[in-house]
Amino acid sequence: MTTAYFEAVSTSPGMNDLKGNTCSLLNFALVILETGQSHRFLTADREYAIVVLTGTVDIAVGDGDFKAVGGRTNVLAGKPSMVYAPAQTEVTVTATQAAEVSLCSAPSTTTTIEPYLVGPDEATSGTWGTFNTTRDYNFLIDDQPASERLYVAEVTVESGNWATYLPHRHEIDDPGTGEAFQEEMYFYRVAPSSGFGFAGLYGDRVGGDNAFIVRHNTIHKMPAGYHTVVAAPGYRTWYLALFAGGNKSRGPLTDPEHAWYHHVETALRTLQRSHHD
Repeated sequence: MTTAYFEAVSTSPGMNDLKGNTCSLLNFALVILETGQSHRFLTADREYAIVVLTGTVDIAVGDGDFKAVGGRTNVLAGKPSMVYAPAQTEVTVTATQAAEVSLCSAPSTTTTIEPYLVGPDEATSGTWGTFNTTRDYNFLIDDQPASERLYVAEVTVESGNWATYLPHRHEIDDPGTGEAFQEEMYFYRVAPSSGFGFAGLYGDRVGGDNAFIVRHNTIHKMPAGYHTVVAAPGYRTWYLALFAGGNKSRGPLTDPEHAWYHHVETALRTLQRSHHD
């Protein structure tokens, strides 16, 4: 199933590109490798975050050689691993154990950033939200480590919880509100894989209201618009979030129709702290 903003991602052996891409900066591909197989490519005028979803790979980036990257049996079985590849670099990904690897990329003219590894112990972890908006995150590229414009994180949403809540957008640069332009994509997995969730994308620049059923191996493309995600009761929703704008900066703008809920969140956090104390 494919729409302008949502599609199922193929999991065939080898390289799986998007069927359609409404984003002008971001791109995503899923590479499926059996043990001993390799995938080679040139980054050209893009920077890449090579995220190992499952399995174990060796990744050669130019003269850099990163061994035994990854190791998870599924995306919920531990923290992520990633290798950054700058523009104008040759990359070879070789599976030492059957692997699924995501290629997250954005335009780049910077060639002075050295390739680097972010291992499970180096991912920045934490929790956002309160009560039924609680979700766990692992940042692979935040404001640090280095990239020209690319950010990458993994987010896990427990049964019945909401993420990207309050709904927000980042579609224009507006110093008055603090909003900064960024495109975003979420690549979803659901546990158990027969489960589902829902995602919303709305606003004038995306043609009004768009609602999608989140299923295993689907992707949500967000060139603009307010967005939010919810996991159905009984299922966990995980997603790989990649986002990039005109430069290395972030500035989400909460939908003003729902901004009142910030006061509720503040009250809930106070209640949580008093309960723990």
